[in-house]
This record gives sequence, C-alpha cells and structure tokens, in this order.
Amino acid sequence: MDKENLKTKVKALQANLDVRQSELRTAQVELNVAENELANAGKPVISESLAADLVEQISEMFSDIVSNADVSDMSPEFGLSYNEITLECLDMSNIGISDHDIQVVLEEFFAIEEDEDDDNS
Repeated sequence: MDKENLKTKVKALQANLDVRQSELRTAQVELNVAENELANAGKPVISESLAADLVEQISEMFSDIVSNADVSDMSPEFGLSYNEITLECLDMSNIGISDHDIQVVLEEFFAIEEDEDDDNS
C-alpha cells in the first residue's frame, strides 16, 4: 500500500472508531437511565419539597431528643493535654428514640395504611 492509501485507510478507521465510540456513549447513557429506573421501580414518589420537610421534621425530632437528654446518663469521659481539656467519649446509648416518635413524624406527611394480608385463609 502506498502512503495515500494508508492515509485513506486511517481516516476510514478513525471515522469508524468515532461512530462506535458515539454508539458506546449512547448505550452507556441508556444503561444508566435503565439502572436508575430499576432502582426506583416500585418506590412511592414524593416531591423534593415534601422530602425536605420530612427530613427537617425528623432532624428536629432527633435534636429535641438529644437536647432533652439527661447529661448524667451520658457518662462523659474527658482527656487532659497541655492547656487543653477534651471530651473524648460521650455515651449516648441511653438516649432512646422510639419507633413511635418516628411514626408520628411520618404520619404528619403520609396517610399510612395497614398492610393487607395476602393469605386467603
């Protein structure tokens, strides 16, 4: 093959490669969309503002629980270093968050229905 034929062949192969890379990018985008749809399949849909309100209410609930906790139950452990006192450990295992507290917040946002039993007996 002479130089001109090789240049033509290289251009054709590069064009073919560009087309295939474009097809690959398109296939990757389609795959990402399908994976996202699969991940969300069957999930209830809520608005972003409702989700933000829900997060705010749950955060407020946790904040209230921590704020009202009895500090003497936390068994703080302090450390001493040069000109510094540090809080090394704070046991928060005695701070209880009940399922009821969380359910109350969820009930503010959702009409929660009892699950129907699938048994026909």
